[in-house]
Amino acid sequence: MLLPFIQKNNWIDKFDLIKEKRIKEPAQLLKKMSVLLEEGYTFSDSLFMLLPHHKKNNTDIEIEIQEALRNGASMTEVLDLLNYPKIHLMTILVAEEYGKTVQALETVALQLEKKEQNRQRLIKLMIYPTILFVFLIVLFLAFRTYFLPNMTFMMNSQTTEKQLDLKLSAFFLHLPDLFITMAIVLLVLLFLLWKWLRKRTIEDQIEFLLKIPIVNRQFRLQITRQLSYELGGLIESGMPMQDGLELLQKQSMQPYLSKVAEKIKQRIFYGDSLSNAVTQEDFFYKGFSEHVLHGEQGGNLGRELQIYSEFLTERTENSIKRILALIQPLLFVIVALCILGAYLAILLPMYKMMELV
Repeated sequence: MLLPFIQKNNWIDKFDLIKEKRIKEPAQLLKKMSVLLEEGYTFSDSLFMLLPHHKKNNTDIEIEIQEALRNGASMTEVLDLLNYPKIHLMTILVAEEYGKTVQALETVALQLEKKEQNRQRLIKLMIYPTILFVFLIVLFLAFRTYFLPNMTFMMNSQTTEKQLDLKLSAFFLHLPDLFITMAIVLLVLLFLLWKWLRKRTIEDQIEFLLKIPIVNRQFRLQITRQLSYELGGLIESGMPMQDGLELLQKQSMQPYLSKVAEKIKQRIFYGDSLSNAVTQEDFFYKGFSEHVLHGEQGGNLGRELQIYSEFLTERTENSIKRILALIQPLLFVIVALCILGAYLAILLPMYKMMELV
């Protein structure tokens, strides 16, 4: 639910660059890399060993990576060159600070695998309804081109009165047009909203997202999950909480998380505990402050935060499963309405013709 923070570059050039740098099976690359790092290989050795198996014509990107490594680039910066999503790079960036990059690579690989599984499942869910809908569009076009004009001519030859049945038939035969138009209008509105939103400051974007029903719940869930996981890992590694918040504030991978960390750090600087600070802000998922307070009282705040992050991750996955389960029935309802419209478009004029004969 976190909206990407996009710089104002030429989007066509950017798309071409992303396509050029795209690698095959990015999750498998990270998983294999974590194994090699565990066995003692360096990051650069493991990457150059694996890259030829995941990227065709990789000479240019290898040169770019070698140049970046010579200039002291971190693991996160190098993986960014391979166009890994920034929301996942954030996990690796934080892990580099407390020396758990192997575990972070395994975690990100698992997340990417689940993301790919959900994408493939969505494609499978949409294939059959989409093919059926395309077939219906062709059928409706044929009806509108041949059946309706002939029926109109025959009925007009029998009577000079305007026929409501023909108007209803024409309306039903335009049902696919209606659904397609609604979908296009919705996409255009979302695109315009996205264009408008990206011109606002990060603080304004957060304020706007928190005002939208359903979206605000998912936004709070994702912000809370990210902050819990990243800050919990830093605290558990021995880093002071304020230093951890400062690190999250200074990173540029996730601007929303940076702004939230800044707000929390300010409150802690003026004497609030973390539990009081999260209570005062409206960014967080319900129940978060109680878990933070329990961790503070038990002296195991870092682990408590990571446990809560795992709980929110499970909740996110369950939400995705529920959404995917609703998509296919919704598409079939639309297809069923179109089929019903086709039957009515044929039967209404035919019944009227029987009355006129």
